[in-house]
Amino acid sequence: MIFDYHYMVDYFVEENGPVENVTLVAYVVAIAAILYYGRNVLFVRTRFALSIMLAYMFMREADMHKWLNGLSILKIKFWLSGEIPLIDKFWAVVILVPVLWMLYYFLKNYARQVWTDFWRKEAYAVSIFVFLAVLVISKICDRSLNMMTEMWGWQFDIWLKALVTAQEEFLECILPVLVMVGVLQYRESHEWKATYVESPLFSLYLVILTSLTALIVWAVLPSADMLKFVEENGTVENLTLFFYGVAILVIVFGQIQARFSTKLATIIMLAYMFMREADWHKSVSSESILKIKFWLNGQIPVSDKLLAIAILLPVVWMLVYFVWNYTKKFWKALWDGEGYAVSILMFLVTLVTSKVLDRSLNMLTELYQMHFPEWLVALQTSQEEFLECLLPILIIVVIAQYRRSRNIFAWS
Repeated sequence: MIFDYHYMVDYFVEENGPVENVTLVAYVVAIAAILYYGRNVLFVRTRFALSIMLAYMFMREADMHKWLNGLSILKIKFWLSGEIPLIDKFWAVVILVPVLWMLYYFLKNYARQVWTDFWRKEAYAVSIFVFLAVLVISKICDRSLNMMTEMWGWQFDIWLKALVTAQEEFLECILPVLVMVGVLQYRESHEWKATYVESPLFSLYLVILTSLTALIVWAVLPSADMLKFVEENGTVENLTLFFYGVAILVIVFGQIQARFSTKLATIIMLAYMFMREADWHKSVSSESILKIKFWLNGQIPVSDKLLAIAILLPVVWMLVYFVWNYTKKFWKALWDGEGYAVSILMFLVTLVTSKVLDRSLNMLTELYQMHFPEWLVALQTSQEEFLECLLPILIIVVIAQYRRSRNIFAWS
């Protein structure tokens, strides 16, 4: 209703458009989530079968089912056509064998249980039926208008095409999400207790997953679209600012047993990182107050430099406070393998890595006049922006792990 109908059909929900690319990313995230979160409640074969299902749905969404000869191996025409070589049909059988095994495995081991639990109104079973219903409805939307055009020659207005295509693509986008929801509900119904946040390597998994997600989005989006997605004031940056706001609210209202000075220092850190992400460090002058050039430039008024000093004083206090009060305790907790200490370390490593990525290509251009292809700039920028978006989330993880830790350094 908001977008122009032609824009909706020709860009937003078209093949390889934003909605489809988000769907592909969601499938990858769903596979990673099931392999990790399902390990304490699902059999290895069940996780493997779910991963196969999602991987094949990913390939179907990416039109890989047409790679053999341009005709989908999922259509009856492919198998009945005498023009298609037998070797192609042989490879199609090989490709589809894991899918057949997956269907057989689920029907044999879970069909009766899911049906029984559905009548008992178990949440995960209801989610499975919703998944199947959404899958069928999305396929009906996918083929409905085209079939009526092919069979009866009917033509439809652009507004109706936009409506049907939007319903199809958005419903397809929610399919991997429904699978994740079903797994989480199944886990809860079997009294699985969430301890993954306490894992010392949880933050490392988050960093790896974030970097892989950025890599996948870069791979499926055209370079120009990727650069627009991660540009200044773009989608990822605005999401980063949102997470900083959430992290600050967690500190203020999270009932954390900590000294007021520690809470204040953490809020100052998050607030200044928010302002840095929003480019407020350039509001005093055209030059960033965080750069040495600002302080050495004789053309910048002394009043601007005094104002910059006043702005940076709370940051200096925050750094001195943390270093003076928590350095030894941090290293001890890290040596003991405390999850929150590892997360703090990952926060610092991610911060440094994102800054290196931020300046790397620009510095090479400034120093050696090197110029880089658009795909490389998109790769570098996507990694930087996605990792920066993770920083406030890591702070929230630190808080959650700290509260769960029994052998903690004294914040209070």
